Amino acid sequence: MKQQSNLLKQFQVWMEQKGYKKTTQSNLPSTIATYTASFLQICEWESKTPEQVAESISDIVLDYTIKTHSARGRMRSRSIRASAVAFKNFLIESQVA
Repeated sequence: MKQQSNLLKQFQVWMEQKGYKKTTQSNLPSTIATYTASFLQICEWESKTPEQVAESISDIVLDYTIKTHSARGRMRSRSIRASAVAFKNFLIESQVA
């Protein structure tokens, strides 16, 4: 398994601070796990690291919401699109990019 990037770890911490949940009441993976997996799927599709995705996040959000990959953006109950938007918000609020 690949070592998780520092930026991805920061994103997970940010989500937790924003009130996103790690697990459900049944102790199943919840929003943080879903968004992390969805974001990593975007990285895989784009053949980029999280850091490289951060450099072009505005274009990626557009691609997965209304442009080229909008069908992919609706996958996983729309968590692909939601994770891209959350990641963009994280970058804006934390000013890491």
